[in-house]
Amino acid sequence: MAFLKGSRYADVQRFSGASGFKGVRARPIPEATPVLEHEVSLKDRLDQLATEYYSAPRAWVRLSEANLEENFPEDLLWEQDPTDELGRERLGHVILVPRREEER
Repeated sequence: MAFLKGSRYADVQRFSGASGFKGVRARPIPEATPVLEHEVSLKDRLDQLATEYYSAPRAWVRLSEANLEENFPEDLLWEQDPTDELGRERLGHVILVPRREEER
């Protein structure tokens, strides 16, 4: 199993099961030092926030790592229902914006 150079998974330990199944172990999530708080507003998306704060839409993963309940770019989106599937209020919810991840 090969990953692209610079991939977040490049240094993750691989394993092989008794049945021949091959995979990788869970990737450790680096600790993120928050420097800002962002209050979620209507139709915010992690990739748009990454563009705003880091000038790089693909850096949405860094925001997700600092806010483990946000797993996908569109997780902050909502159209008519201002609560998520757990009934939490989304509008006004605060997410942490960490420092930009150090380059490898």
